[in-house]
This record gives sequence, structure tokens and C-alpha cells, in this order.
Amino acid sequence: MKMLYFDCFSGISGDMTIGALLDLGMDLEYLKAELRKLPLEGYEVSASRVVRSNISAMKFNVGMHGQHGHEHDHEHHHDSHHHDHHHNHHHSKASQILSMIRDSGLSANTKRIATAIFTKLAISEGKVHHMAPEDVEFHEVGAIDSIVDTVGAAIGFDALGIEKFVCSPINVGGGFIHCQHGIYPVPAPATADLLRNATIYSRHVTTELVTPTGAAILAAVVGEFGSLNGVAVETIGYGAGTKEFQDFPNCLRLLVCSDRKMEALQHESPALDSIVVLEANIDDMTAQNFSYVCERLLEEGALDVCTLPAQMKKGRPGHLLQVLAPPNRWEKIERVMFEETTTIGVRHYQAARSALQRELVRVDTVHGPIAIKVSKLDGKVVNSTPEYEDCAKIAREKGIPLKDVQALALREYLK
Repeated sequence: MKMLYFDCFSGISGDMTIGALLDLGMDLEYLKAELRKLPLEGYEVSASRVVRSNISAMKFNVGMHGQHGHEHDHEHHHDSHHHDHHHNHHHSKASQILSMIRDSGLSANTKRIATAIFTKLAISEGKVHHMAPEDVEFHEVGAIDSIVDTVGAAIGFDALGIEKFVCSPINVGGGFIHCQHGIYPVPAPATADLLRNATIYSRHVTTELVTPTGAAILAAVVGEFGSLNGVAVETIGYGAGTKEFQDFPNCLRLLVCSDRKMEALQHESPALDSIVVLEANIDDMTAQNFSYVCERLLEEGALDVCTLPAQMKKGRPGHLLQVLAPPNRWEKIERVMFEETTTIGVRHYQAARSALQRELVRVDTVHGPIAIKVSKLDGKVVNSTPEYEDCAKIAREKGIPLKDVQALALREYLK
């Protein structure tokens, strides 16, 4: 499984992400050709190799025609929809930008990722400014910048065939930033909202290191935050930010890895999953009540139920009631145990379970169809059992011993 690891030791922005993707091998001409599928005008993109604190990195720029290359980066917090701007400038609402992405000729996967990033950005900006996400407005330069960055990142993730995204703890920087509407703490409000659930810290610099677009990219794609573990690193790319610090490389590092843990699991034949085991010791309940409880537990979704005879304290005979439950059903099952038995306590713990691959195969016999439950290990059949209910039904209807029907079903299956 191909995995992308975001190493955000100096934060993240949209242009740093694309710079790092270019450094990983995404072709600039391919990026330009894909971006031309959007009805955007008045901008051009370029990339150049730069050195940041002795590290070679790619710097990605979005330049506006008739302007000096406008770069939103660590210095430019683009609180886009709230910049003061000339009235002849064009506004784009988030809803219009999302329609533009949806109606473009980009690949389905690129559209899916770009839409997810832009939606996250609009929701957080909307929350901060108390407006509906679809009504968040991006001012002309900010709009083109945001679109190029979010869609450009999506184009890169799609081109590299990434299936899983993991992110390091994120250095958010510190201090305060100056915006059109005053002075805000780092991370800025929309960025802070987008970084919920991420692991963050502040070190080395007192300036903004994470932009809203950078945070939106992470919020949209990253499935887990943590350190690199159980992976083989294949390629490494560095994307440069605009700011330069004395002895600290202002770069985003992206690592393309193959996830060895996942690959190992795919080759282990018995499927590994986890179940919840629930247990109760009961010494004051009748046998027929146990029978009823077992039925109720299975109706509630228990995978298996069993009662074991147990000798309780003071030599009293009793039972251990043990139930195996799927992780999403155990609370309901525990409730049934409390309601339907005399126990006042239930133990529960998680257990790993190895399960063979199973399938039902239908065989036609002279007495009618019977399902066979087949279990496989490494694709090889290790168990085959005729379904009890099918066999019992035929045995009753035809007046044949049950074991003869089961033997007949197995013979037909083995043919």
C-alpha cells in the first residue's frame, strides 16, 4: 500500500505541499496541463530549485498577470474573503468554486480530493466568521491561489497513486500575525479549527508556519497522526516556504512509503480482527432461563454464546456465561446480560481473533439444495460442514435420519 507521510517540522502551506510533490517527481508540465482543465485565467505557475538552510528544495509560485509573483505562504495569511479590495475585483463564493471543480475535466479521484480540501477550508472559514460555508467569499487573488493550491495538491496525490496519508506532529510556529482585521494569535482562528485532532507543538520560530490551505489539506486527507512505523521509505521530497530563517530549514518534507504492516497483514491468511469477550459468573439461575438468554444474545448480534459449568465459592454449582461480540455491538449485548440474567457484574475485554476465510457453497442433492459452509486457509479448503438447518428440514420432511442427509450433502460437495 502506497502511503504519503507529511513531515511538518516547519508547518505546511499549499505552495510548500506542491513544491514537495514536484520534488517527489510530479511533472510541472503535467500539473499545468491538469490545471488548465479549470476555467481560471490571469495566473501562471512556476517552480524553481532553492536552498533553505543547506537543504535543496522546490519552491512553487503562483504569479498573477500584471503583478509581481504573488505568493501566499507563511507570511501571507490568506483570510481571503475578508481582505479589503477594489470593487472591480471579482469575488468567488465557495459554492461556485466547488461547482467549477465538479464540472471540470479532472479525474474523479482528483475532484474528490480537491472538493474535500476546499470544503474543509470553507467550513472552517465560515465557522470563524459566522457565515454559511457555501457563502464564504474568496477575493480574486486569494481565490486563484486557493484553487491552484488545493487542486494542485489533489492532482499530485492522484498522480502518485497515494492510498493512505499519515502526518507527523505539526510545528505551528508562534507569536501573532497581522491581518486586514487586526492582530491574531498563531495558529490563526481558521487554521486552529482545521488542526483539531492533529498533534501540534510550537518550536524554533515566532511566526505563522501553518496556513489555512495547508491545514485544510491535512484535515481532508490525513487518516492518522503519528510517527513513521513499519514502513519502507521510497522517495523523499522537500517543498520550500517563502520565509527564510537563520539556521532552520523552512521546508515541508513528504515521504512516499510502502506500508509494510499492511502488506504483512495481507499475506497472513487467517483474517485478523478484534472482538469483545463478555463474561459473567452466575450461580442462581435455572437452566431454561440460560436457554432463553442465549437466544436473546444471538438475536442482539452476538457472534457466539456458551455456558460452562463452574464451581463457585462455598462449593456452589454455577455457570460461566461467555459471549463473543462484534466491537460495535457489545454495549447492547451487555445490556441484555444485565436485563435477562441474575448477574450484578459483567467483565468485558478486547481479544484478537484469527478467522479463516469462509463462504457458503450450494450443492443440489436428490432431496433438494443444501448449503455447505466452507472454510479456507491460504485458499485451500480445511473444513466443509453442511448447514444444520437445511439438513434438519429435509430429514424432517422425508423421514430420513439427519446424519444420512449430512453425509449425502458432503458426498455431493466432494464430487
